[in-house]
Amino acid sequence: MTLHAELTRKKGGRHKKLRDARELEHLQQYLDKFAAQPKRANKSNDARLDAAIDRQHARMLKLREDIYWNAELDSNAGLGAEYIMMLHFLGIANQPQWAERQRKIANFTRNWQNADGSWSIYAQGPGHLSYSVTCYFGLKLAGDSPDAPHMAKAREWILAHGGAMPIGVEQRFLLALFGQYDWAGVPPIPVWMVLLPNMNAMPRLLNSKLLSIYDLSYWCRISLVPMSILYQLKPLVKLDPKYHIDELFLQPRGERKWSFAPVNEPGLMSWGGLFNIGAKAVKALEFATSPVLSKVALNKAQKWILDHQDDSGDWGGIYPPIMYNIMALHRMGMPLSDDRIVKAFKALDRFMIYHKECDGLHVLACVSPVWDTAWALYAMAEAGFDTARPEFQRAIDWLYAHQILRDGDWAVKNPSAIPGGWCFQFYNDFYPDLDDTAIVLQALLYGGYSKAAPGRAEQTRIGLDWVLAMQNKDGGWSAFECGVDKDLVNHIPFNDLSNMLDPSTADVTGHVLEMLGHFGFDLSFKPAARAAEYLRKTQEHEGKRAGSWWGRWGVNYVYGTWSALAGLAQVGEDMSKPYVRKAVAWLYGVQNADGGWGEGCETYKQPELAGTEAHGASTPSQTAWAILGLLAAGELDDARLKRGIEWLLSHQNKEGGWNEDLYTGTGFPNAFYLNYHFYREYFPLLALGRYRNALCGLKAI
Repeated sequence: MTLHAELTRKKGGRHKKLRDARELEHLQQYLDKFAAQPKRANKSNDARLDAAIDRQHARMLKLREDIYWNAELDSNAGLGAEYIMMLHFLGIANQPQWAERQRKIANFTRNWQNADGSWSIYAQGPGHLSYSVTCYFGLKLAGDSPDAPHMAKAREWILAHGGAMPIGVEQRFLLALFGQYDWAGVPPIPVWMVLLPNMNAMPRLLNSKLLSIYDLSYWCRISLVPMSILYQLKPLVKLDPKYHIDELFLQPRGERKWSFAPVNEPGLMSWGGLFNIGAKAVKALEFATSPVLSKVALNKAQKWILDHQDDSGDWGGIYPPIMYNIMALHRMGMPLSDDRIVKAFKALDRFMIYHKECDGLHVLACVSPVWDTAWALYAMAEAGFDTARPEFQRAIDWLYAHQILRDGDWAVKNPSAIPGGWCFQFYNDFYPDLDDTAIVLQALLYGGYSKAAPGRAEQTRIGLDWVLAMQNKDGGWSAFECGVDKDLVNHIPFNDLSNMLDPSTADVTGHVLEMLGHFGFDLSFKPAARAAEYLRKTQEHEGKRAGSWWGRWGVNYVYGTWSALAGLAQVGEDMSKPYVRKAVAWLYGVQNADGGWGEGCETYKQPELAGTEAHGASTPSQTAWAILGLLAAGELDDARLKRGIEWLLSHQNKEGGWNEDLYTGTGFPNAFYLNYHFYREYFPLLALGRYRNALCGLKAI
């Protein structure tokens, strides 16, 4: 029995195939073309361009971790401060092993502090109140005196910006566990929410008006379940008064008016107003909750947590839920010596990067080996690397070995689809994502397959099948699941950052379209046509950002615009159409005077900055994205594009790579940003390689 047939059997024959036999036949024929490795240009008439690509090819091989690529993923110092809180919550901070870890995390936290005393959520960014309070408290727990100069400066900044009272919901929650914030100021996170049925199985009218945990994005769901346990139990870690942070509040302890309601409360008849009333009612009746219901809900939440732990010890492959699940399970009575908690701590160890210059440990939000490996292979192949070489083929085999062939949470809303995606991390079987899967599939095409590995074609086809089955009703693709887009979620009181949905986005949709085009599908293929229409509808039309696309997972309009243009071009869109030319004009309009492109994280909060002089300093990754978008639109001979190529060539360092300190990756807009250390490596290589291929008359495969 083939793998595809076995997966279909497990679904009871309900799964959706690739739509019809002709498309399956077409896919097989297209894969057969790559049994022989595709050849790209390895020489041009520009010796400088060739030399730059050759240097970076050599560097990319040196950057591997044996087989795969996996770079540091910078975020900010807040996660380290939260790790210190976790150690104190568990009562192990003074044990030698953990005390040493706390010391090193505190070193990194101090090193990340801004000159004005604050802490930012991205490099060279403004101070962030919630994270500044978090870092201050973490350092105080680690033993820093409030009279130390760096603590005094932090306190001064925090008080000048409103004090600790108006911090975000998650920071309030963490402080409440230590008695430093009153639970009255924390929106309710009822544990009985795990008892609510999956509304996908309900009639359409009820489904649109009611919510379950599966209507929340995976990254929130996987944290909120353990947070709901802690909220229900409301444990209090009693601290020595020397660790208290009363000095961060403008109001004396007895005069603080605790409220979780927004400053400008929504109208009574709005969804926000109704949710706010409901939340207040839940708060008021917490004391009257049935002990039986509470026990049932707590046990079900605990079971849900344990059922969602990967064999590696991870939950969701990201830092926050691992921390919260350890804390919740321990408060439910599980000893720290339990194998499941021991594995969870080992999972967190993978998120630690040592920084020698400050003798500090940086706690990462995540790791990105699948994403980095797929992009590295794709860029190297497009830039002329011999894909038959063992170094390339071993990495291709590594990617095939990491395909996820089991159901995850995505199957709740899409039960008939067979599994076949890839995740971002080493381990995250419950949450493969469409973005990674699309880029992996592109890389696999370059890897080809042979008679010695007959399963490669089938695995590739299964991956494509999963992607197509996950298309949203609006024609686009989300990051992790389909149908997680109910606007009601944006009105939940604890959703203060509006980051609990996973709707279709232009960047993911563009990447999927580009992948489909690589497989030979064009706009005559209905899923591609629907996706192209989604992109046309979501193009920006306001102000100086008109013509661009918003980027959800990369900063920001430059990222979204490149993704959309590359996808549209690859499926055969007419790139002379007016809406495409508007996008091209927008990219040229935001080109910096030095020839490069750049965009700051602040364009999420202030989109009016997009397209202005305050857009951002040039970076290698964003310059590469702009060039890739312009090349997709056929802009090979324009002098402005050549200035962008010149920027990349002139900014390449002697080792072959590029330097980039600014953050160009997005975790959550306005809340969490990322610096992918390999973005400065493979995106410029991809842009230069594609430019050389275009000069030599070679189109993207």
